[in-house]
Amino acid sequence: MDNQQEATIESETENSGESNKSGHAPTNHPVRRLLIFQLKLALDALRDILLSPVSILATLVDFLSGRQGDNSYFEMLLKLGRISERHINLFEQHQDNSQTVDTVVHQFEAVVKNRATSQKKSKNKTDKKMSVNMKDKR
Repeated sequence: MDNQQEATIESETENSGESNKSGHAPTNHPVRRLLIFQLKLALDALRDILLSPVSILATLVDFLSGRQGDNSYFEMLLKLGRISERHINLFEQHQDNSQTVDTVVHQFEAVVKNRATSQKKSKNKTDKKMSVNMKDKR
């Protein structure tokens, strides 16, 4: 096991069952994990549906043009499939630094949380100003 995998496991162990500082559910909450898994399953299924006819077409073109080996369209399609497998990371077996559905979801959550926090702060400032203005009018 490499250092990155060990660090990931340690981080998951430390954070399991704990809420983050904002009081929201932990990132390994079962419902959250289920929703992300369902998203990954849908992406995986869409990829399979698209790759099926494309693989037939690629094989046909390879056969008619005499392309073989690493230069064939079918092999290129397999490489593309392996790359997409890493990005979907359905069963979380890839622990490298590549962009995955998990990282995209995490980034999306961070943006939503930041916007919610900034809107809350803005609302609090507006409420305070209104409160001060109302006191001044009395």
